[in-house]
Amino acid sequence: MNTKEILKQFEQVATYYIEELSKYSPNEFTRKPSEDEWSLGQMYNHLIRTALYMQLGAIEKGLNGEAHEGGEKTEAGQHVYMAGTFPPIRIKVPPQAGYTPKNPIDKNEVKEGMLQLMEKMREVEPKLINIPENRKVEHPRFGYLNAVEWFQLIQMHFRHHLLQKERIDQFLLNESK
Repeated sequence: MNTKEILKQFEQVATYYIEELSKYSPNEFTRKPSEDEWSLGQMYNHLIRTALYMQLGAIEKGLNGEAHEGGEKTEAGQHVYMAGTFPPIRIKVPPQAGYTPKNPIDKNEVKEGMLQLMEKMREVEPKLINIPENRKVEHPRFGYLNAVEWFQLIQMHFRHHLLQKERIDQFLLNESK
């Protein structure tokens, strides 16, 4: 898949997330289905922070020469990239300081974060061609990924969290009955 197509797919899913914001009251947006699950607001913040700091940060390392020469994907990474998507399963990470996202102050904060991310994706996409394919940064689960793979990971990650959004939407619907 080429980077322009990846960007287009990312913009479509990010636009959907932005449009969905209007459906929720502030209380609904920050309500957690259970103590050990995230609210919609936390999920949105996770998507924004992970893309801006981890995924785009890895691409930045490729741009400025801090990436490794070579390296392989893990078996999980090979499967995800062959399929072009995450498996449709829940991935549960134990609560960790710095990983568990905070609830946002308001939905405008989230919308601004999404718009900022979309702009950064548009800025980065034309630079990807200048990063050699063998320049890679290690992902904790997927192994060594090149810049285009990190770029693709952002849209795959956004699509993966649609399942979580659907579960939370169902919780909110059932709770309102």
